[in-house]
Amino acid sequence: MQYPQLIILESAGWVARQLGELVGENRWLVREPRSEANALTLAREPRPAVLVVEIDPAADRFDGFALIANAHRFCPDVPLVAVSDVKLPDPDRAVWTAMLLDLGARYVLFPPVTKSVLEDLVSGLMAVVIRRVVGGEVPPPTPRPPSKPDGPIDLAEVGE
Repeated sequence: MQYPQLIILESAGWVARQLGELVGENRWLVREPRSEANALTLAREPRPAVLVVEIDPAADRFDGFALIANAHRFCPDVPLVAVSDVKLPDPDRAVWTAMLLDLGARYVLFPPVTKSVLEDLVSGLMAVVIRRVVGGEVPPPTPRPPSKPDGPIDLAEVGE
């Protein structure tokens, strides 16, 4: 089996930084394509993969939305997680979540997003994908104690 890959399409790199320890411990490949076309090409590779796409519903451009729909259409076995750092009122968040799920996202995360939730979600999806490819049982990743109290990810602190 080829190494599993985590494909992350984002603008600032905060998702990749939050998942860095988990990726290293599990020896997954991290791919950070710079375009939706490259992300879709990577998702089509015959290896276990999870696709994480940063979306910004507050922007005038809807980057990532076409990728979610196309990935769901062309790579239905690749689980897709839509992540946003935009704080929206509850009614707006519900509408955007429903729309992203309709496009093909398996999970949608809006703030507050904690590191442990992000890690648990990605590791769980990867275990399912690997199990499907290998055809057997895959032990879950070894749980790690949090390095500091787990709370919402503050993007202002992430870059420090």
